[in-house]
Amino acid sequence: MTKDTFGDSLKREREMRGVTLDEISAATRIATRFLQAIENEQWEQLPGGVFNRGFVRAVARYLGLDEENIVAEYTLAVGDRQSVPVWTGSPPAVTAEQPWFAWIIAAAIVLALLAGGWFGARRFLAWRAAKRAAQSATVSAEPSPASTGAPPQVVPQPAPQTNLTPAPDAQDGTSGAPAAATDSASATAPISPATESFELKIEAGKKTKVTVDADANRVFEGTMKAGENHTFSAKDRFDVSAKDAGALQLEMNGKTLAPIGPRGHAGKVTLTRDALKGTSGGGN
Repeated sequence: MTKDTFGDSLKREREMRGVTLDEISAATRIATRFLQAIENEQWEQLPGGVFNRGFVRAVARYLGLDEENIVAEYTLAVGDRQSVPVWTGSPPAVTAEQPWFAWIIAAAIVLALLAGGWFGARRFLAWRAAKRAAQSATVSAEPSPASTGAPPQVVPQPAPQTNLTPAPDAQDGTSGAPAAATDSASATAPISPATESFELKIEAGKKTKVTVDADANRVFEGTMKAGENHTFSAKDRFDVSAKDAGALQLEMNGKTLAPIGPRGHAGKVTLTRDALKGTSGGGN
């Protein structure tokens, strides 16, 4: 008896639950052709790397399967291994004939430390100045009694009163019980719920330049290497751009998003809370 392949097992789990590929695609934002390629084990039709593992994990979560086991089975089936660069070389030896080389290395290390300290000091001073400016603005917006020249006044709060006039009954016109005093809590203004922030995780499948703005604030600008990932938070929106749009995998609040563009081409996308609508069934 032939043992089921990874794709056959995943397809059988889906059919047992009565779920179609279109339903999974609508929930996970993964194209139907990618889902078919996974079940048919047509790996050459998939983006590859972290994207494939992200697709498999999203399908497993939607079907209620063990995500780690399914990803491990996929890795075994495709022979996919994430390569991690390891430095195996050794620094050049400094001989007695080359004493200047040691001085060059030492000078480079000192310059790197000074540059890092200078950059960190600038960031710290800018943060402290912004904090002081915000505190000054808050204090100036609320004048104290001393600034107006008048002593602070204490306004007495009136005691709650009870209406002792009997109210007529709405049904038979008879007098009812005295109306109770108005609950003080009912006069309290409703508190609007705080806006919850949402998170965006970006993982690079290969080296590319990336720019990320959160609520119109630049939070990342630089080059991401293969396997590198970052997580950002925002209240309203994200603006993401990449030199190689197909090299990035995006997850928002644990939900896997489609690539922002084809491989080898620049791409840009704006993500708001509306991007999470309709994704309650899927994820990463």
